[in-house]
Amino acid sequence: MSTGTRDDLRHLLGHLAWPRTVAPRFDPDAAPDDPVQLFVTWLGDAAAAGVPAPHAMTLATVDAAGRPDARTTLLEDVDESAFWVSGSTTSPKGKQLSRVPVAALVFHWPLLGRQVRVRGTVRPADEARTSEAFARLSPEARADALVDRQSGPLHDEGWLSDALGDAGDLVRLEPEVVAPTWRLWGVDAGRLEFFQSAADGHHLRLRYSRRVDEGNTCGYVTEMLKP
Repeated sequence: MSTGTRDDLRHLLGHLAWPRTVAPRFDPDAAPDDPVQLFVTWLGDAAAAGVPAPHAMTLATVDAAGRPDARTTLLEDVDESAFWVSGSTTSPKGKQLSRVPVAALVFHWPLLGRQVRVRGTVRPADEARTSEAFARLSPEARADALVDRQSGPLHDEGWLSDALGDAGDLVRLEPEVVAPTWRLWGVDAGRLEFFQSAADGHHLRLRYSRRVDEGNTCGYVTEMLKP
């Protein structure tokens, strides 16, 4: 990088700032006992505020050597036990989730000054849930999954066009078919952190940690974190 380019970058970074937030007031003392309920409320707030693709999130994984990886993907579903993501078992994401079944998620809604962080173990969905989730994908997404060349080198765009055409025909003729390498994984909702920025700099960070007594889960404990 040349000196001029570096100076331009520093100048640009020096003039960037967080957008002015328009978030509703957040009172941690009034937060629900169930963090998933709070997440659904915040997701709804983001959608109502016009945040583009509020269900987009960063998914962080590690490979067998402990090297981190991250990408932006979409939340497929959420329930009382997990946040669900999807992908191909042949992709780097799929291989990492299968070999080292832990992950972290970050939802970032800068317009509201909010983030939600999730960290936990990972498990694959059963066949019925996987089939149901695959059926909710668009025909184009199902065709992509059937071709299953995600993240692999693309040497021939003509081949890809032909393959997607064949897969599209299969989706139309047999809409119930599920790509054999497509999977749904659940990231355990064992620890979640809700971050709310504030104009006065006194940011709020509320963390939920699942409590386990004698091997049985019994709700969550909450604690405030330093900004």
